[in-house]
Amino acid sequence: MKKTTKGINMKNKLVKTKEISHGSKFIELLGMLLIGFAIVDFVSSWMGVNLTPFFGPLSQFSAMIIGFIGFTLLNIGKND
Repeated sequence: MKKTTKGINMKNKLVKTKEISHGSKFIELLGMLLIGFAIVDFVSSWMGVNLTPFFGPLSQFSAMIIGFIGFTLLNIGKND
């Protein structure tokens, strides 16, 4: 007579693990740095210092643009 159990046989099941590559960590770090720069850019604009004069008239919105790019990179790095 064969004894059966209701446990999970780990030999027959595929265990999925999430591997984080070095590229995704770099993308997350870059996203965090861009978000940090966007915060510094926003605060400095209130103090009258323009950190992004090379954007021309878009420098009014540079904190938002850089922050959105950083947020997007941060989410791309977490979804990989």
